Amino acid sequence: MSSTKSTELPPTMTAPWTEPEPLADVPGGEPNLLHRSAWSDPANPLKVMLEPWYDEDPPGGPYTERVDVFLGDNESNIIGFQEWSLPMDPDDYYVPISAERLPSGTHALSFIMTNFLGTPARSHPFTVTVDKTPPVLATTSELEFPREVLPPNKLTAHYLEQNNDELKANLPGYTDPRPWDRITWYWGRSPGNQDQGGVIELDDQNYANPIVVTISADLIQDRGDGLRYVWYQVEDRAGNPSRTSASVELDVAATPIPRVLPWPSVERATGTGEQQTLDPVLFESGAVVVIPADAVIYPGEKVWVQWGEPGSVGACRTDQEISAGSRRYAVPMRSIAAYIGKRLPLSYSVTVSEDEVLPSQTRTLNVLEVDSTHFPTVQCQEAFGGQLSFRDVPSNGAQLRLDPWKLATTDQRIWISMAGNISSGPIEHFAINGSKVTQAQVDHGVRSVIVPKTFLERLTRNRPLTGKVYVSFDGGEKPIFPNFPPLNLTLVD
Repeated sequence: MSSTKSTELPPTMTAPWTEPEPLADVPGGEPNLLHRSAWSDPANPLKVMLEPWYDEDPPGGPYTERVDVFLGDNESNIIGFQEWSLPMDPDDYYVPISAERLPSGTHALSFIMTNFLGTPARSHPFTVTVDKTPPVLATTSELEFPREVLPPNKLTAHYLEQNNDELKANLPGYTDPRPWDRITWYWGRSPGNQDQGGVIELDDQNYANPIVVTISADLIQDRGDGLRYVWYQVEDRAGNPSRTSASVELDVAATPIPRVLPWPSVERATGTGEQQTLDPVLFESGAVVVIPADAVIYPGEKVWVQWGEPGSVGACRTDQEISAGSRRYAVPMRSIAAYIGKRLPLSYSVTVSEDEVLPSQTRTLNVLEVDSTHFPTVQCQEAFGGQLSFRDVPSNGAQLRLDPWKLATTDQRIWISMAGNISSGPIEHFAINGSKVTQAQVDHGVRSVIVPKTFLERLTRNRPLTGKVYVSFDGGEKPIFPNFPPLNLTLVD
């Protein structure tokens, strides 16, 4: 098109306007922007509307008049014209402008009306903006999701719970983002689906910032589990659409799973109900607590197993799996021995966050008493053939010893006594009276304790003399009765 100015008429006529009208001006947007639909349909070209220039048509005739629409100040840059024979129909006061004559950019639309006398008059200008350039997506256009939700991983309800019930994805930067661009994103069962998820409209403040697509847990869960495809398209304020982005495939398993934490169990214990029974003799190497496979525990959550009431003798709390992912936890033998003849609670807890700890159901364990036949009998060094001869006892007394016993720990207390008879009835002397078991005694037994000869001297001869052992497995909390096999002797001169 020529840039030569053919004439420079002063503007005297009312400025034109367009039909459809331009979009309303917005902060940061182009002035009088025409939506794409205003000019893109060949069957419905843009109309430059004119105000009638006669109150009444001139007499006589017929007459012909013409309007030429041009851009800017170049009156020869005509983009459309219309000729009429007077009188004009009131609906004919417009000039159609085809899309190919309407370049991109901000333009002043003016016209020159040449009346039936051949006299031209120029209008005041009307500014419009035409945008024909669509947004251009990045070469790699897929939405950028967190690695932990991409295949082979799944998008789970737990992930959403841990992320404020939202899934966020970064939108790769595209060419020339502008205020009031609209990003429409889709979430559906196939690539290229038309199941709209939401729309993001940029404003004049954030259009240059990284764009984040936020997808609510409600939408994800409402649209079900399975393979889902996510894509988007950008449309500028004029309505020019970008190409569609590539789809991202997600494997969705976001249906909320009820948090079930059933009771734990102990390997080799008997019973499948709320109570299990342990024979402590079978657990000299400790016990293994198992958290069931149907317990809903998510990666990263810490699990604590609690054996016994916290603070009680033998109580154990551990978060150490025997092997990663096994859900098996070791409990030491001392924590079993302390509950011999008792019941104890067994449970676990799941730490969801600093503020939330979920308890499991509690199982009751019944730890059996240990038959005395499993323990050693105290021995008297001076006894022989079932008898203790007073004359063979050294001056400082008879010497007793006890071999190491099953399930011995330093949590225990021990009593060792010798019982006999005097004229007034039974009498008992404690060589060890409730002392705490030492590590040496755990390892080697009780090597030597003395029953004074002065005690033995008081006893009636040819009557039973009994060596007794009492062990408290819980440090003395439970009433104690002789629980080791007795040493049955007869005291003779």
